[in-house]
Amino acid sequence: MMCQRLFALLITLTLATAMPAMAAPKQIHVPLKDGKLELLDLSAAMAQLGLPAVNCPVAAIDVKSLDGSRIVHALNAALGAGCTLKFTPDAAIIHYDTEKLPANTEATKAAVRTFTATVAPEATAAQNRTMGLLLPHKIDPARRTVLLVHGLDSDREKWLCLGDLLRSEGYQVGWFSYPSDQPIADSGRLFAKHYEAFRQMFPDMRVDIVAHSMGSLVTRVYIESDAYAGGIDHLILIGPPNAGSRWAKYRFLLELDEHYSLWRNQPEWRPSWMITDGLGEAGTDLAPNSAFIETLNAQPRRDGVKYTIIAGDRHPAWRIAGRTVGALEKAIPDRAEHLWGFRQTVRGIERFSDRLKNRNSRSDGPVSLRSTKLDGVSDRVVLHADHNELFQPIDGQPPLSWDVIRDRLQR
Repeated sequence: MMCQRLFALLITLTLATAMPAMAAPKQIHVPLKDGKLELLDLSAAMAQLGLPAVNCPVAAIDVKSLDGSRIVHALNAALGAGCTLKFTPDAAIIHYDTEKLPANTEATKAAVRTFTATVAPEATAAQNRTMGLLLPHKIDPARRTVLLVHGLDSDREKWLCLGDLLRSEGYQVGWFSYPSDQPIADSGRLFAKHYEAFRQMFPDMRVDIVAHSMGSLVTRVYIESDAYAGGIDHLILIGPPNAGSRWAKYRFLLELDEHYSLWRNQPEWRPSWMITDGLGEAGTDLAPNSAFIETLNAQPRRDGVKYTIIAGDRHPAWRIAGRTVGALEKAIPDRAEHLWGFRQTVRGIERFSDRLKNRNSRSDGPVSLRSTKLDGVSDRVVLHADHNELFQPIDGQPPLSWDVIRDRLQR
């Protein structure tokens, strides 16, 4: 089964990326053997179409089995009119049209994601259950609701502290989760779908949004589009990469951390999730001067929505370095500190550690101060915090953005 699925994925990739010149669509018949499509025969047929042959002589697709049907359905769903696979009682019929195949890398990635989601429906359904808008079990339409939107390769668990703080102030709290490696525009459309359904249920509810990092762009996709249905009062953007981030090229490290955490903590996690949540398209969108960034920023800000930007000016490397140096002071035995020379050394280490911890930067690490700026938004607060300190508790203390968030929501 696994061999069949992996090979079918290989077929998808090959067909989608190999683009030989053809004057017209082609069709070819591949004989079945005992109701099975031998992949060696399929490879030979691919060679007849001018495509690279793939040798896998021991595997076959049983077209009458559930797994075989899934693979064929997934292949057809992924490539659409570009390549379709149909069956008669004794043959497979391949119809191939290069003009209708994915024409670039991003389209090919979308085809691979579609194939994987279709061939593994149970895993995909389990993943989809973790996405969307999570709301309180009981909602009071008369109370304000704050929606929290996470950033790249993150999840709602990172918001637990801020969610507790908001509830302590009397707000209802909801979370929006999305496949954070997929194109940001797709995540924006997913947000629109869930928010508009929520809006229909509670048309008069006052809603505020607090979004971190890439989540800021996800919400802006909807709020600044023609599809916006209203109802949002405050939009508070924490560390927003409005002009992109040069750290986007390293997003695969966050991807590994995200799926390692899911593997440990989510019983329904499956390897297919690493594909169906995106193949790095969000990282492409986050690159400075990307087509997505330029298109989004060309949209006007939404009238009636109160924007606030909270930025950080401390690089996490300085905080880490300061703590590392501070650890040297703790390594000095207490009895040695009574010696005059050691006392001077300890004081020097403490001062140096504090200077490192409090050193200002032109970014919060992933997002530069310049990138957080947004035309039309004057309410911008710069805090001495790094990208995580802005929205997560450090050493048991509230996130450093909390006072600003609380103040803006009261306005």
